[in-house]
Amino acid sequence: MKILYSISIYCLILIIRLAALFNSKAHQAISGRKNWRKQLKDKLSNNTAPIIWFHVSSLGEFEQARPLIIQIKTSYPHYKILLTFFSPSGFNARKNFEYADYVFYLPYDIPQNANDFIDIVKPSIVIFVKYEFWLNFLFTLKEKKEQYNIKCFLISSIFRKHQPFFKWYGSIFIDALKVFDKIFVQDELSLRLLKKINFENDIVLAGDTRIDRVIEIAQQEVNFHEIKAFCQSHKIIIAGSTWYPDEKLLIPVWAKLKQSISNIRFIIAPHQVEEKNIQKLIQLFEKYQLTYLRYTQIEKNNTQLNSVDVLIIDTIGILNKIYRFAHIAYIGGGFSDGIHSILEPAVYGLPVIFGKKYQKFYEAVELIKLKGAFSIQNEEEVFIIFHQLINNKEFYHSAQKSIISFIDAHKGATFKTLNVLNNYIHHS
Repeated sequence: MKILYSISIYCLILIIRLAALFNSKAHQAISGRKNWRKQLKDKLSNNTAPIIWFHVSSLGEFEQARPLIIQIKTSYPHYKILLTFFSPSGFNARKNFEYADYVFYLPYDIPQNANDFIDIVKPSIVIFVKYEFWLNFLFTLKEKKEQYNIKCFLISSIFRKHQPFFKWYGSIFIDALKVFDKIFVQDELSLRLLKKINFENDIVLAGDTRIDRVIEIAQQEVNFHEIKAFCQSHKIIIAGSTWYPDEKLLIPVWAKLKQSISNIRFIIAPHQVEEKNIQKLIQLFEKYQLTYLRYTQIEKNNTQLNSVDVLIIDTIGILNKIYRFAHIAYIGGGFSDGIHSILEPAVYGLPVIFGKKYQKFYEAVELIKLKGAFSIQNEEEVFIIFHQLINNKEFYHSAQKSIISFIDAHKGATFKTLNVLNNYIHHS
C-alpha cells in the first residue's frame, strides 16, 4: 500500500509539472521547491536553537496555526519556528510572516524527500494543521521520533466518515496517525470516529483555533475611508472569495434586488484577482446594467462612490476586515471544490449564504442547523433568502443571534491547545 501511495505522489508531481507549462500556480509550486535541500541547509546552517515545525496546506490552515505560532514565539523566544506550506497561494501570502524564522514549501511527499527534510531540520516539535496527512512524512517522522526526540501534534483537525481512515483499506492511514502524540479535534463527531477505530493515542476536544483568530481580526481598528463612503447607510451585501459559477448566479440576482430595494449596494471580492478574471466579472456587471468601481482605482474624494452599485475588491488581504461593513455575506466556492471561510463574516454576526458543497465544513453544517447560514442551489433560492434577510427584521435578527451564539460558544481553542502544548514545549 505504501508503494501504491508513493506512486500516486509521483503521478501528482508529473501532473503538476505538465500543468506548470501553462498554469502560473503550478509553475510556482514547481519552481518554489527547486533546490530545496540546499536552501534549507543554508538557512539552518548556523542554527543551534530547537525548532518547532508547523505545517499548513494554505492560507486557511495558516490562520488556524497563526494564533498558536504567535503565542509560542512570544512565550518561548529561544525556539525557532519553521513554517511550511503546500500551496503557492499560502506561501506567497505569508512567506514574510514575522513570527516565523523560516518559511518554505513542503517538499513533495516521496520517501527520500521526507527523510532528507527531517534529517536537515531535526525538529523538536512538529505541529500539523487540520487534515494534512502526507503518509511518507508521517511514517518518516514515526521512524525518527526517538532519534531526534520529536513530539508530534495534529491541531484543529476534522475527521469525517468518507476519509480513508474509516474505509476497509484504512489501516495504513490509521498507522500513520499514530505518529501524533496528541490529536486536537474540532468537534464531537471527530472524537467519536477516532474512538470507533480504537485509536489509542491521546485525543483532545479543543475546537477550531481559527475562531480565535477571526475574533482578533474583528477587534482590530480599521480605516477604509473609501469603503465607508461607498457603504454609507445602505444595506450592503458582500460576496467574498467568489468564483465564476458564484458570480454568474449572483449578479443577475443583484440586478433584480436593485430594482426592488432602493437602499442596497454590493461589494464583491473575487477569489482570483488576476486581470482576466476581473474583466470577466466586469462583463457580467455590464450585461446586467450594474454600475461598478474597482477598489484599486478609487481616487481621493471620488464622487463616483456615491452613485455606483458595486464595489469590486480587486486586491487581496483586506476581505476579512471589510466584512464589518456588510449586512449579509455570500461566500464563494460552494459550486466548485468547497466553500471558503464563513468564520470571517460570521464573527461580525452576518448571516451567511453559500452554495451546495459545504458538507465537509463543520461550522457550515452547524450554522445551517442553527438557521444562521443558508445553502442555495440556484438564482431563485438566493433571491428569496436575500429578500427575506433584508425585508424581514425578525428573520434577520434570529439568524444573527444564532451566528453570534455559535462564535461565542466555540472560542478559546487556542488557549485549550496551548495549555496542553506548553507541557511539551517547556520541557523540550
